[in-house]
Amino acid sequence: MKKLIVLSVLASVLVMCKSPNDKKHTSSEETVTPTEVISNEVKTVETVFSSQNIRPGNLALTSNGRLFVTMNPLVSPTTKVFELNKNGENVAYPNAKYATGENSIFKAVIGIRADSQDNLWLLDMGTKQFVVWDTKNEKLVKTIAIPEAVVKPASFLQDFVIDEKHNRVIIADMTQGDLKSAPEPAFIVIDTKSGEARRMAQSHPSMMPELEGGFALNPIAIDPQNDWVYYGALHGKTMYRVPASSFESDEKLLSTIEKFGVKSFSDGMEVDANGNVYVTNVVDGEIGLSNKNEYKTLAKIPEGQTWPDGLYVANDGFLYGTVDQLNKTAALNNGKEESVGPYLVIKTELVNNKKKK
Repeated sequence: MKKLIVLSVLASVLVMCKSPNDKKHTSSEETVTPTEVISNEVKTVETVFSSQNIRPGNLALTSNGRLFVTMNPLVSPTTKVFELNKNGENVAYPNAKYATGENSIFKAVIGIRADSQDNLWLLDMGTKQFVVWDTKNEKLVKTIAIPEAVVKPASFLQDFVIDEKHNRVIIADMTQGDLKSAPEPAFIVIDTKSGEARRMAQSHPSMMPELEGGFALNPIAIDPQNDWVYYGALHGKTMYRVPASSFESDEKLLSTIEKFGVKSFSDGMEVDANGNVYVTNVVDGEIGLSNKNEYKTLAKIPEGQTWPDGLYVANDGFLYGTVDQLNKTAALNNGKEESVGPYLVIKTELVNNKKKK
């Protein structure tokens, strides 16, 4: 599972991205709090899930609103994946055999997404495979192996997108997992029908950090029409995009990458049906909106909380996200454990709020 690699990567990332939104936060039970307007346009996100012991890393929602979260391997979770508030409870998903205990099938899951058929795609960096699960009929659809030939010794397989129009999954491999080698970021592109995989655009300038010693390609998103893939370096303030159709060859891919706009240092990214691109700002503790000319704050996370992590556009007119305080764990905070629950799933209204069809 290479837990040490996961810990080392996250440790260095978070040390360089300390958030100023870091004040004493008191614990509370699972709760829902109302949206609070801070200024004319900037709001505080709404908290939809709050827990002292479930610490969501990334998340996914199905078309009927079922909410799933992964637990970051950093915290050595007993249960790796949860469905939240199923019949009023939070349960291991899809079941204990897959998600709970040392002998569980899942080993180290962070990346999670739902496709148009409400199949849940889980990227297990521990076993280097996708597990695709049918949430309607509660059965395994298939597994897709990530071949060793497309993985580097320092690979860090976390964020990905599903391109259903072109039958692909595209992983943003940040690399630098060993903290020794130079960054070699790349897209790992897998044909979801054949399982054929390619490593593409390795070390392209658009993937590289803009901060010395920083981390490379990390956040990645695809628009609901599967026309454009957006991405950037974690330690980068430039966002890029490329046509989803360009992943047919390296030559076509490299010739069609374009600068799209401005962003913050970010760990998560999403695009809505109107082409709005959202990012998590891990430095200032907020959700931001990026476009060709500027980055602007959309909503602040609650006072005392840090590290807005994953994002997800749902079909109810809201953008959901996780807030997990990863920068305050002992492993990432010079040996000092300063994490104080609760850990959150939040949401904020989409810009030009029009529900996805």
